[in-house]
Amino acid sequence: MSKNVRSFLLLMLLIIILLLIYQSTFFDNSLLINYSIVVIIVLVILPIIYFIFINKKTGHVKHREKLFNSLVKNSNTVYIMMNASTKKIVYLTGNVEEVLGLKTNDKTDEQLVFEMLNISIIKSELNHWNEKDEYVSQMVLYDNPSYNHQMWIRLKIYPYKEKKETYYIIQVIDATKEHDRQHLLITQAGDIKLRENQLNQITSSIYDVEIDVNTALDQYSIKYFKNDKKYFGSEREGIYSKDLDAIALEYINENDRESFIQALSLDNLKKHFKKFQYDSRTIRYRIGNEDKNNIWLESTIFFLSNKQHNHVSILTKNVTEDAESIRMQNIVLQNALNDARLADQSKTELISTISHDIRIPLTTIMGLSESILRKNIDSEVKEDITNIKDSSNEMLSIIDGLLDPTKIEKKLIDKEQKEYRVEKLCSKIASTAQEYIGNKNIKINLTMDNNLPIVLKGDSKRLRQAVLGFLNNSIKYTNEGNIDLIFRGEKKDKYFDLIIEINDNSYGIDPNKLNQLLSQTNNDIGSSKKIIEALGGDVSIDSVLDKYTKILISIKQIIVEDNKVRELMSKNQNVEEFDLTGKKVLVVDDNKLNLKVTKRLLEPYNISVTLLESGNECIDLITENLSFDLILLDQMMPGLNGLETFNKLKQIKNFNIPVVALTADAMIGQKEKYLNDGFDDYMSKPIQKEELNRVLRKFLK
Repeated sequence: MSKNVRSFLLLMLLIIILLLIYQSTFFDNSLLINYSIVVIIVLVILPIIYFIFINKKTGHVKHREKLFNSLVKNSNTVYIMMNASTKKIVYLTGNVEEVLGLKTNDKTDEQLVFEMLNISIIKSELNHWNEKDEYVSQMVLYDNPSYNHQMWIRLKIYPYKEKKETYYIIQVIDATKEHDRQHLLITQAGDIKLRENQLNQITSSIYDVEIDVNTALDQYSIKYFKNDKKYFGSEREGIYSKDLDAIALEYINENDRESFIQALSLDNLKKHFKKFQYDSRTIRYRIGNEDKNNIWLESTIFFLSNKQHNHVSILTKNVTEDAESIRMQNIVLQNALNDARLADQSKTELISTISHDIRIPLTTIMGLSESILRKNIDSEVKEDITNIKDSSNEMLSIIDGLLDPTKIEKKLIDKEQKEYRVEKLCSKIASTAQEYIGNKNIKINLTMDNNLPIVLKGDSKRLRQAVLGFLNNSIKYTNEGNIDLIFRGEKKDKYFDLIIEINDNSYGIDPNKLNQLLSQTNNDIGSSKKIIEALGGDVSIDSVLDKYTKILISIKQIIVEDNKVRELMSKNQNVEEFDLTGKKVLVVDDNKLNLKVTKRLLEPYNISVTLLESGNECIDLITENLSFDLILLDQMMPGLNGLETFNKLKQIKNFNIPVVALTADAMIGQKEKYLNDGFDDYMSKPIQKEELNRVLRKFLK
């Protein structure tokens, strides 16, 4: 029976006794029944009223207790209320298992509490506690061997008095996470300190001095890592913007002073922070004013930004030996470069000489072949001469490819842009491919679209080489049938997108093998693809095993003459010869065979041709006679060479005859060189019919 119930029953008994005494003293027996009724009412109604209010209050307390338990259930704190005098637990929250990781059934509440209070360090501290002020323990390790469970806890004890009793409100807090965080911070702080020490050691070993600048306060300090490296005077502090000019004036070489101040000025440093440019930068400069004995310094500027201030750390080291070493290396490299240039020049001169010497006899062969073909000769002989001419042309192409060092070193990157007749290119590719066929029963079907221009500009030699490479691959893997060679395209402004199709019924190529072949240059299609790409074109290949291979080449060319090929062919116009009766041409060349060939090439045009063998003869003749319409002037002649002869011709009064440089020096860039020297045009040997037509049309027609 609770204390409250006992107190209530005693109160009721006292009231009844008082009523009975009062009734027996002041009233007669007739009123006894009435008072008895009153007593019964009191005995019934008062308990009801009492229990209504008391139970309501008790229920409210239980509800609050339940709410409190639910609030602390998921927290990391156990709450305990203990009687200070009896050491009895009055109240304990229901989250002991969750916080301590234990089952409360295994130990009583008192055992759990006293187990924690008896931890040696806590017990020692509690012995000195005054039991009046708040007590907070350090984090301690709570070890329960029954569960092999360890955790860090913290105890807080608050004294509480109610009437004459003293109670302790005890908080048991799970501090494991807090301990781990503190331990991590301590470890990190130790690592940071260690790294800071290491960084300081590295910095002091690499650099000689540090200038620390607080850009917000305009303050600086100079600190030396090595006592014998005091480049800027003694260690000191001061106003940065004020002292920088003084430091520069006193210590920095006058030739580097302006750049030093500009790089390290306060305004420039602040500008980096405003633009969030925190990347370090380096400057080099000299100290001292003796140019021969300068000390070179290198300063690396580090930008350090934080919430409080922006700092700049300027770390400086001596790089005099590095600068001297670099200077010596530059001298060695420059000497090596000069040697390489001399060697390259010698090589170029050698190859140019070889090219020139080979072109001279080729000029005779090709020129005489052209002249013979114009005569009425036996068909068999004509076929032989045609083969000689074609072979000479092929040999000329080989010379162009092999003996030009620019092409060799740049591997086809340089494109030789020349004008060419589209119909002739198409026909020549088809006829040459036909020769590759041999005894196979294969036919090359050439198709030229109606909208092909007459003349395009590009590297026709390499284009022909690439297309023939693709055709040779088709012929190699085709037993019989047709190979379609189609030339078409589309005009776009001043350019023509030339499309070349090659379709065959060959064995086809496996996709994996095709990719391998295209990545190599030791086969026809791989090499040809590289050439087209070097010329700025594209290649796509579609191949099906045992069925076909289709090759599509696309390359952009410059339009020179836009009349259509078919229109030209239908009109049967003779594009190789035109009448120049009455025109006079002077040819100057020290080689008699070359003079003979050039004259033969000019005869079909009905031109009056004069031949001379030296530059001096040319000057003498022109001085007396200015009636020539064109001069073809060889360059490599004994005595006065072509350029020297040309310069003397220009000094003759009223001289205005066009002069074309005629030379076997056909390396890339030579045409531009001769034009820059003042020549009106340029033709390489052997003379190509198309080039001769172009020059004659330009100056005589």
